[in-house]
Amino acid sequence: MLWTPLRGVPEMTVLDILAVAWMIFLLCGMSWYVDAGPRSHLSASALMRAKRMIWMAEMARREVRIVDGNLLSGLQHGSSFFASTALVCLGGLLAMMGQAERLADVADSMPFAHPSGPDAFQIRLIAPVAMIMFSFFKFAWAQRLFGYCAVMIGATPERRAGNEAEVLAAARDAGQLNWLAARSFARGLRGLYFTLGSLAFLIGPLALIASASAVALMIHRREFLSESRSAMLGAYPK
Repeated sequence: MLWTPLRGVPEMTVLDILAVAWMIFLLCGMSWYVDAGPRSHLSASALMRAKRMIWMAEMARREVRIVDGNLLSGLQHGSSFFASTALVCLGGLLAMMGQAERLADVADSMPFAHPSGPDAFQIRLIAPVAMIMFSFFKFAWAQRLFGYCAVMIGATPERRAGNEAEVLAAARDAGQLNWLAARSFARGLRGLYFTLGSLAFLIGPLALIASASAVALMIHRREFLSESRSAMLGAYPK
């Protein structure tokens, strides 16, 4: 039943559709779990959100904000680098579509591979192409938001007698924008992880299910069980 070809698309089976649906479910589910789930306040991303708000509050107290500008520039360069990397990966995946017949023979020779022809190989490449496009848009938007945050820092007034409330409000707005940029960047990274995982689809749907599940477990570990998270809490071994 699961290996039954779809009507109108004989290259795909019911199991192929279920595997793709499982990957999309994990991608969306992990984004919700990390950003808004019942344990989201315990994630590394949430801890860094608090640090970003502290950073902007400290920025508002400084008369010279060159350090803050340099730090933000580094974040912008990081998102720009990954956006460029996503475009290069997209080009590589599209080139693979042009060599579908040759690469399908290689994929079919892999252990536990489900035999498929060039047409099925091209269709299965749609999953990583979609994932890498998702990542590109997230990285590009993160780069834009970091730029907005730089403007917000420049617009934060210096402390003067009687304007403390205005300065703190500007710092909170800048911190919130900084976090939104970081959230978009983190989602882009998750999309990049799932792009690599979705390449297992070239072997077969069972490989995609296993690979996507492994990626989700890796993301969970990094957000909730990693040594870097312990370092943020000051709970790492000394």
